[in-house]
Amino acid sequence: LMETGQNALLFPGGVREVFHGKDEAYQLFWPEKVDFVRIAARFNATVVPLSAVGAADSVNILIDAPDILKLPFGIGERAANSSANTISARFNVNNEGELFQPPFALPKLLPARHYFVFGKPMSTENVNYKDKAACDDFYQNVKGEMQRGFDDVLRAREKDPFKNTASRLRHEVLTGKKAATFSID
Repeated sequence: LMETGQNALLFPGGVREVFHGKDEAYQLFWPEKVDFVRIAARFNATVVPLSAVGAADSVNILIDAPDILKLPFGIGERAANSSANTISARFNVNNEGELFQPPFALPKLLPARHYFVFGKPMSTENVNYKDKAACDDFYQNVKGEMQRGFDDVLRAREKDPFKNTASRLRHEVLTGKKAATFSID
């Protein structure tokens, strides 16, 4: 994609972040390898961190993924076999570090409000993709920008008068207007 100048959306935390546990919402679970930075630098790509909050607050996780593997009557064994047979998207990596098993979750009656914040665009123009230290430094900067985005939006959410879905819906129905959004300072 990058070789042809197309945009790409990448989730460095992969399935580990998507299938997080009950008490792990909005945490980064990035691998130690900096491969995505090396690829971005090779094509002089600009990385734009995106922190999103709300999805994890819209579901109740009843059984964490590792606990599903312990379920009786062959359920856990089937889940483990299915996970083991899923091919990892990471090159040169077996599936030992990634569990391709979602937690058992049910949606909440009303979904949480979703918040998105784009971090500062970060150019790889001056990063040599063959320089492991430079790639690692860039990687840590991107990761820090992601965490800053989460921290900022979680802090701003606490001041949002429309974070409660029922209150927001009531406001929108009574006024005929969408609930206001806000900037994150």
